[in-house]
Amino acid sequence: MIESSEVVRVADQEADAACIALWAVAVAARDDLPEDPAVRRRAAAKFAAERVALVVAPGELRPRGFALVTAPGSGGPEGPQDAAYLSLLAVDPDAQGAGTGRALLTAAVEAARAAGYPRCVLHALEDNAPALRLYRSAGFVPVGAPFPHALNGRPTRSYLA
Repeated sequence: MIESSEVVRVADQEADAACIALWAVAVAARDDLPEDPAVRRRAAAKFAAERVALVVAPGELRPRGFALVTAPGSGGPEGPQDAAYLSLLAVDPDAQGAGTGRALLTAAVEAARAAGYPRCVLHALEDNAPALRLYRSAGFVPVGAPFPHALNGRPTRSYLA
């Protein structure tokens, strides 16, 4: 099990716009590319799915990070029906390495369990080594064959815990 001293809290829909903006910044930094409006649109669509929980690490001007958990099947029809979908998890590039992602992941899984989902599923890019280390340390294991990411085509895999 993973633990962190980072403070996170459950958020409501008022935080959605700030989280979507943070997602766009984090993806651009991860990929070393300019922000892409398609990334924001895809994130907004994920925020429109049936929500299980949104947890945030508050910051001064915007969240330092967030994790969005949505209902089973919102990540694709192949997902287990008893597994909430960890749809998005992002940490501000300037705040990475301080335990924020770990705290968010822990809180997201706990929120899913509290909502009645004994398992969580997520999709991760196969070349995103920092994220894969975090997910594996939390007990997520790869399931199924890799598939192309919807926006960038990079190999992506489902992970289940």
